[in-house]
Amino acid sequence: MKTILSLLLFSLLTSCGHMTKNSSPKKVYSPNLSFSEDSKTFQANIELPKKFSDPLPLVVIVHEWWGRTEHIANVSQQLNKEGYATLAVDLFGDGRSVETPNEAQELAGPFYQNPQLGIERLNKYIEMAKNDPHIDPKKVFVVGYCFGGVQALNYARSGADVKGVVSFHANLKTTLTSPGIKAEVLVLNGLADLMVSSQERAGLEREMKALKAKYKVVNYKGASHAFTNPKSTEVGRKYNIPIAYNKKATEASWKELLRFLKK
Repeated sequence: MKTILSLLLFSLLTSCGHMTKNSSPKKVYSPNLSFSEDSKTFQANIELPKKFSDPLPLVVIVHEWWGRTEHIANVSQQLNKEGYATLAVDLFGDGRSVETPNEAQELAGPFYQNPQLGIERLNKYIEMAKNDPHIDPKKVFVVGYCFGGVQALNYARSGADVKGVVSFHANLKTTLTSPGIKAEVLVLNGLADLMVSSQERAGLEREMKALKAKYKVVNYKGASHAFTNPKSTEVGRKYNIPIAYNKKATEASWKELLRFLKK
């Protein structure tokens, strides 16, 4: 009799929904990575595609000298749609972003004075991300824009063990002495970029060849500094700096990036 009553009670509870699994709304998986340094908090989320099979390649995205802006968020979302996990890092700390060139220079300056600063912070983010169960630790890419492109290239120069590094409209010279480059390198710049001279472009080629790096450089005609950011033209006019959006170069460089990631 007790057994029958127990079965009836179990059936009643289940039919009323009190014992069904997954009764709460499904949460979006977005693990938070964070660390503290110099009284600042550095935080970023791993974002995943809506549909995916484990493990996933991870694209670490490094922001421009303005900080982690809407442009970087859009890049992250587009890469998620292409099937990649993304990690849009904050190298400045406390999620800080700025609007004026003077403020941006203040934030970016220390990284040019001490290139190891960006390398060490990227290392912290990437080592934490590799522990995520959805990430393939052997397929990590670092992609950077302007200031972020410099940080990405320096990360490759450090000998970091990542699959690939991509820089968009970045300055190409460095004060780092590289022990050797393990990552494959893709450099995407504009030929009309007044912030990157032909001598600087030639210098990068010599550097890559001397290090026997596997690399590719693509220079887009008519494209200036910051050509992938839709707000560049407006900002350039406002502050009288030679930056501008270039739709044709943006679309071509995006295709180049996707080909690189799919290798």
